[in-house]
Amino acid sequence: MELKPAKGLKVVVNATREAVFGEESVDVRKVSLQDGAARIGTLTGVTLAGYCEMEMPALDGKKHWYPIDDLKGERGEPIVEEEIQIEIPEDDEEEEE
Repeated sequence: MELKPAKGLKVVVNATREAVFGEESVDVRKVSLQDGAARIGTLTGVTLAGYCEMEMPALDGKKHWYPIDDLKGERGEPIVEEEIQIEIPEDDEEEEE
């Protein structure tokens, strides 16, 4: 069974990198997480470009951004990002011609 990223979902983090958002940029850094409780987090429900924001109370109590592909449910279920089709309206310039 696959799980979708949702607010309050508890996950196990097996990440080797983390996104750190600054005022004007995003930095992807290497991370090394200890085994055990430090790897357990709770999703906030916010995702962006393949990363999920999560609260990590056992690690440091702060919010972190980890790749969706590096997350598993409490029972080992893969976390998958939902694909939403977006219709792009036709270009206004083409309509005017």
